[in-house]
Amino acid sequence: MKLSKVAALSALVVVASIGTANAAPISGLGKAPAAENGLIQVHGRHRSCNLGVAGWHRSPRHGVRIACRPPRPRGAYWMWRSEGKHHGWYHRRDRRWH
Repeated sequence: MKLSKVAALSALVVVASIGTANAAPISGLGKAPAAENGLIQVHGRHRSCNLGVAGWHRSPRHGVRIACRPPRPRGAYWMWRSEGKHHGWYHRRDRRWH
């Protein structure tokens, strides 16, 4: 009798956990930023220099962050500049960001 109650309870727990296991959020994908095409961009590994939350960097291996800058644009008058949240190549003569 006791064994059958334990088996029934464990079966109930397994069925309940299978029913709630879901890869999508409870609210659905309606509020997701890329709900139309089903792709959501995540950080991941990248060898090229990308702008992230903590500035320009690349991540060749998991857990490795290497500070870098994007390649310099062609032509004269380009300089690396940081102003508040804006970091990048700035054209001194035309006064514009790349």
